[in-house]
Amino acid sequence: MNDGALFVLLLAIAAAMYFALQYTRLSNRINEEVQSRVASWEARELGAHKRQLLEVARREAEVMLAEWKRAHDKATRKDAVQRSHAVTVGKVTEHIVPYLPGFDFDPRDIRFLGSPIDFIVFDGLSSGHVRRVVFVEVKTATSRLSGRERTVRVAVQARQVDWLELRRSQSTEKSA
Repeated sequence: MNDGALFVLLLAIAAAMYFALQYTRLSNRINEEVQSRVASWEARELGAHKRQLLEVARREAEVMLAEWKRAHDKATRKDAVQRSHAVTVGKVTEHIVPYLPGFDFDPRDIRFLGSPIDFIVFDGLSSGHVRRVVFVEVKTATSRLSGRERTVRVAVQARQVDWLELRRSQSTEKSA
């Protein structure tokens, strides 16, 4: 083989290697671009599907809540009416108990408070001689003492009851 043919062969090999290298670089760039665009497309599609799923879930939750409200609304209203009725009966009962048979105190000896207890009985006050002071809380049916009522009961039962007499001076009364 002569030098000219060898040069052409080497030149052809170099050109083939150059084009192979360029092809590989271009192929890699194309693959990277395709992967980038596919990843971007996947992210958009995944986000869109997530939003759609969340919207469907929200709508289903709203429907379920509405169904639950419809199913329980009647019971809730009935319970509210019953509770209101019980409170009203309790309030009326508190006021009429002193006048009912079986109540052992003279109604004239009673002073209604309402809260935290219903009333105090000054037993014998109407006859001019108080024999004892009785704290009374009226309950109906299965109602229980509130926390505040229990603390009053505990204090009374522990005889933590005092007498306090306040007197205002004449100078205080004049300036008032």
